[in-house]
Amino acid sequence: MQRRSEPRVESGDEVRIKGADARGVNFDERARTVNMSAHGLALLTPRDLAHAATLTVSIRGRGESRRIGGRADFLAQAMVTYVFPDGDLNRVGLQFIGTTLAIQA
Repeated sequence: MQRRSEPRVESGDEVRIKGADARGVNFDERARTVNMSAHGLALLTPRDLAHAATLTVSIRGRGESRRIGGRADFLAQAMVTYVFPDGDLNRVGLQFIGTTLAIQA
């Protein structure tokens, strides 16, 4: 059994990821998360990404609470920690750099 440093929440949130793929081609695309934690997330994408690459991640409505109600979008830099084939897609682990995500189970 694998031990996790923090709990993961299964999710299917849409995220926007931007950066350069393993071939150095810039991209800006939407993907679905598999799970999330305060310090990162796993997602599925058809794109080949390099280990340790830095991406920009945006998640609608998952940021700070607004005084006028609702939540802002969560925006962070994240590092690719793993890439594994998962059917026709790649499962990619991302670790947020210098910030955390508020998770509600």
